[in-house]
Amino acid sequence: MFDTVLGLPVHVLVVHGVVVLLPVMTVVTTVWAFLPRSPRVVGWGVVAANAVVSVLTFLAKESGEALQERLGGTVAREHAEIADVLPFFAFALLFASVLVQALRERDVWVPDRLPAMLTALVALVALIWTVRAGHSGSQAVWSGIVRQTGG
Repeated sequence: MFDTVLGLPVHVLVVHGVVVLLPVMTVVTTVWAFLPRSPRVVGWGVVAANAVVSVLTFLAKESGEALQERLGGTVAREHAEIADVLPFFAFALLFASVLVQALRERDVWVPDRLPAMLTALVALVALIWTVRAGHSGSQAVWSGIVRQTGG
């Protein structure tokens, strides 16, 4: 299921969505978390977008494992180890956005900015881990090719 689609590795197709959308959502979610008077629909939009990114991240992980198995199991081992936990960070960002939105919906008192600060911390870790995973994946794929072409 996570191996190929139309003859192309699923991983190659979904990974670009993750390396673009997850960093974007870390910024969007953080900014939104610090704007307590944002419209309700914006909050649910942030939650929905984080849900989509979480699913994409899970698909990237699963399809990456399928691709690694297809290519012999030792390909991009460092990348696989780093990227293996990325879905947890994407789901943590989703959870943080749900928590902030739920607190706003219920008008529950919590210490000023605490949910936003926790969301920012989760977003920062997710961003750093996305960069690490993306960089290690790019190195695994492109470093030998770039070295061979000079420049």
